[in-house]
Amino acid sequence: MMYVQPVPSPLVSPRVGKIVQTGREQIHLLESGSAGADPVVLLHGCGSIAEEVMTPFSGSGLHILAPDRPGYGFSAALPAGERGPLGQSFWLERLLEALAFERVVLAAHSIGCAAALHLAARRPDLLKGLFLISPCCRPVPFKPLIVLRSAVAPFVGPVIRQHVIARWSSYFLERGLRTSSHPNPVAAGLFALPAMHVVNAASIATMAEELWAFNGDMQPLRSLPADLPVSVLFGREDRIIGPRWHLDWLQERHPAAKVELLDGIGHMPHHVASDLAVTMLADLAGKTPGDLAGKTSGETGEASQSTIAVT
Repeated sequence: MMYVQPVPSPLVSPRVGKIVQTGREQIHLLESGSAGADPVVLLHGCGSIAEEVMTPFSGSGLHILAPDRPGYGFSAALPAGERGPLGQSFWLERLLEALAFERVVLAAHSIGCAAALHLAARRPDLLKGLFLISPCCRPVPFKPLIVLRSAVAPFVGPVIRQHVIARWSSYFLERGLRTSSHPNPVAAGLFALPAMHVVNAASIATMAEELWAFNGDMQPLRSLPADLPVSVLFGREDRIIGPRWHLDWLQERHPAAKVELLDGIGHMPHHVASDLAVTMLADLAGKTPGDLAGKTSGETGEASQSTIAVT
């Protein structure tokens, strides 16, 4: 008998955290763990929200702060011309200054890694370490992305975003979850994401804008500080982005990066191998395995949530 997984409900309410004002914009932020611990700032990927990327780490004992990146969730969009990885790195710098942290461990998934890398290159003094999960960082060959291009095309784009994609948000979220999770099954609990909050007219436009700016922003990035600890978690079966394509580029810029490349895992290793992801992040934060003792797979988010979109 074929097992049929549930369809995300469009009526699930999103998690609401706090709003941080930077002086230029408002940023929605989720927080978990002890406020007295060293802070870890966690960035989601393209077409996702803080609620997704935070789940595997929320019971880890680490002090996690996960913002909705600009234009996603409850965070305000950046002005035109600042919506690519470079502009988002300045947005991230303003966030860290508003939070008044001296140094943080910065973790990111997929295209969220691009802004993290730019910040690391410009302001390494703000960072204690960098944890990159399935990093999309190297300029990529052209992809047609027909649905996304249609959704932002003149005249027809607004109609598609508002009356097709947003109206069928549960369908597009389910499709994205399966694509992002392949070849792994969609983990239990992933469909608790609020479909209408993830897939809507504004988020679709944001996805397109940061993708269009990606290659031009990443082309000039030549090196990373040699003394900055960098750890990378990648699945060998990632079909959203090619592991070797991005790893070769990254290791040229930081030869000392520590890489875990996992067999049988796709684009979502933080959900599929959440225990390893937590351990790698804890290591950068200066935590020992004993600090995480007693955390169950449920507490570390093994059955958690996922991104919707390709990067």
